[in-house]
Amino acid sequence: MFQKVLLAAALQHWDVPSPYAIAAREVAVQLAKGSSHPLYVLTVYNYPVLPLVRPPLVGPTMVEESRQILMAEEAALHADMEAKLRDYVHAIEQAGVAVVPLIRTGSPREDVVRVAAEIGADCLVIGAHSKRSVFDLGGTAQAICQRAPAVVVMASPGR
Repeated sequence: MFQKVLLAAALQHWDVPSPYAIAAREVAVQLAKGSSHPLYVLTVYNYPVLPLVRPPLVGPTMVEESRQILMAEEAALHADMEAKLRDYVHAIEQAGVAVVPLIRTGSPREDVVRVAAEIGADCLVIGAHSKRSVFDLGGTAQAICQRAPAVVVMASPGR
C-alpha cells in the first residue's frame, strides 16, 4: 500500500516512550511490512532555552566557560536522544522491519514535514496526543497534518 513510511516520535521528555509513541510505532510497523523500503523513524528535539545575560555583565573568560559548558550539555543531550531512539527502534528491528533512524534538532512542526518531503514519504505516522504537548491535536499534530506532503496516520493507544 505505502512505499515510504515515516514514523515521527516525540522522545525527548520521556524516560520511556509514551503510550502514543508506542501505538504509533505499532501502526508504522504494520504499514511498513511488505514495503521494499525501510521504515524511517524520526525524532526531533530542542536544546533548553538559556537565560539571556547582558554582555556588560560577562567577561571573556566567563563567555568561554559558558560556551564550553553549553557544548558539553548539547553533546550529552544528543547522546541521550541517540540512546532513546536506539531503544525505540529496537522493537521495530525485532519485528523484522529495516529501519533508518533520523534525529533532528529544531521544531517538530517544521522538521517532520521537511523530512517527509526530503525522503519522499507517502505516509507519515505520528502519535495522536502527548501530555508533553509535543504532538497534541491542537498544536503540532494539527500543523503537521495541514502541511504534510503525505497521508498522515495519527495513532492512539487502545483502551
